Amino acid sequence: MPITIPKSILLAPKIPSIAVVGLLAAQLIVLNFLNSPEPTCTLVVERPHHSTSVKERQNLDSIKLNITSKCTAPQEYTRVTARIQKLQNDREVTVSNFLSRTASSTARVPSEAAFRNLFTECKFGHEASYMGSAEGYVILKGGKKVNVNGNSGKYEVANCSIGAQ
Repeated sequence: MPITIPKSILLAPKIPSIAVVGLLAAQLIVLNFLNSPEPTCTLVVERPHHSTSVKERQNLDSIKLNITSKCTAPQEYTRVTARIQKLQNDREVTVSNFLSRTASSTARVPSEAAFRNLFTECKFGHEASYMGSAEGYVILKGGKKVNVNGNSGKYEVANCSIGAQ
């Protein structure tokens, strides 16, 4: 005669397995949401330079300022106000104030937006030292606003001079 071992009451589940899986998934989602860092954004302001691309396309000598906003999360767009400053008689002089500009992120790089159309006419053959700076904000996908600012660092010499505005 076969021996039958009764199932232990402790081994029988009191909660259906689908509910357990659902609770574990909910816990994982909540913990990931609470532990995820806040998205951050930085503004990369390149040094102002004499633009060969503007010279080739428009036959115009100019000082160009490139800016890129980079975020740790996808963004909708970035809005910045930028300026170019020049050292003149040991003083910083703003030689170009750009109106606020907006750049959208692309599907290829959704966490970045680039500004490549900031330039000011200059007189080629006259050296001057320039620095670029900008401030503004980024709107992330989902609507969160992140303030940003940056500058190109030290003054760099270019062989083209902008008159003061």
